[in-house]
Amino acid sequence: MKHKLLHLQSLVTVALCVIMAMAFTSCSDDDDEPAADDLTTIIVGTWAQDGDNDIFVVNANGTGVVYDSPELYAQKKDGANFTWSYKDGWVRASIAGVQEEEMRAKTVSKNKIVWQRYDKEATDGDGYDKDAFGYYELWTWERYTK
Repeated sequence: MKHKLLHLQSLVTVALCVIMAMAFTSCSDDDDEPAADDLTTIIVGTWAQDGDNDIFVVNANGTGVVYDSPELYAQKKDGANFTWSYKDGWVRASIAGVQEEEMRAKTVSKNKIVWQRYDKEATDGDGYDKDAFGYYELWTWERYTK
């Protein structure tokens, strides 16, 4: 009787170990947010900029169009062409040679990117934050779905 009880305890212990192992592996969060290295894939699409009405259409070939409002985007009217590139964590965008942007992604998900947009001409008194790369402001893009 004692031998059967020990055998039963061993089986219960093994079963509990298996259940716990399955619970831990099924609760993995490794697929919640894409890695920042996937930025060049995630960035492709249509984005709305926070605090502005701008709509960005980003193409995989390093080009894009920015519209000043959702209405102009819907009409495909008066868009400004831009080019963009990604290297060493930096996205560089040039709007027809008029405006140059340098950005690093602070957070990246499939539907939202928070950028650290750098300003080479900013100073301590301009209200910008500063890190090892220079002065920056946060700039949020959300996936545009309309």
